[in-house]
Amino acid sequence: MKGPKAIILRGTATNCDIETFNAFKYVGAEPELVHINQLLAGERKVPDYDIMAFPGGFSYGDDISAGKIYAVKMAGLSRDFAKFIKGGRPVIGICNGFQILVKTGFLPENGANAQVSTLYTNDCGHFIAKWTKLKVNKKSPCIFTRGLPDEIELPIAHGEGKFIVEDKKELGAITGRNLHALTYAGNPNGSMLDIAGICSPSGTCLGLMPHPERNFFSWQNPDRPAAAREAEAVGHQFFKNAVDYVS
Repeated sequence: MKGPKAIILRGTATNCDIETFNAFKYVGAEPELVHINQLLAGERKVPDYDIMAFPGGFSYGDDISAGKIYAVKMAGLSRDFAKFIKGGRPVIGICNGFQILVKTGFLPENGANAQVSTLYTNDCGHFIAKWTKLKVNKKSPCIFTRGLPDEIELPIAHGEGKFIVEDKKELGAITGRNLHALTYAGNPNGSMLDIAGICSPSGTCLGLMPHPERNFFSWQNPDRPAAAREAEAVGHQFFKNAVDYVS
């Protein structure tokens, strides 16, 4: 029996696509690497897939601001993306992928698909790459975080990871509906309310700055127990949950 088809979206300077591809393949999906230009040219069609992933990287050199150019290129296919995302098919945006989802207006979800938040330069003023502890919001509808422990650890690697929402009502809507699926245990970038990841009200679309594909196996963590070399780590659960949801 074939698994669900997962589209792993690429662009110039995307650099975590192979890891994301392999994560979905390991948990039983049929992933395909697709460049945004292939969609724009009509060579691939968004509705033909069951799961969508925007992997990390520095698409188009983070020119203007991280994820902005990729978001602009998506505008020509906005109806297809909106139908996919709001139709309840699993979508995950990791790091640069989260920045893209925010700048397309798909997260936080709103009727007009307007950009109501951003991911801004870290308070420290420079790129951060380290492991960080996260709190899992057990009240969140997020399908990707189901079954995770109260606290997990994932690596981050970003220069623009500070989550900001200017409108207090929008921020209140996120927390009031428990859409803040993940928060930092120790805020590394100055994000409002320590937010590390948010989801749609349906829970099927998640954007997060930390990288679950980089803590897929225990051996990827430098502090791993010696006896847990090949064990699956917490990142594995994010991808398995998406496949299980579709299946």
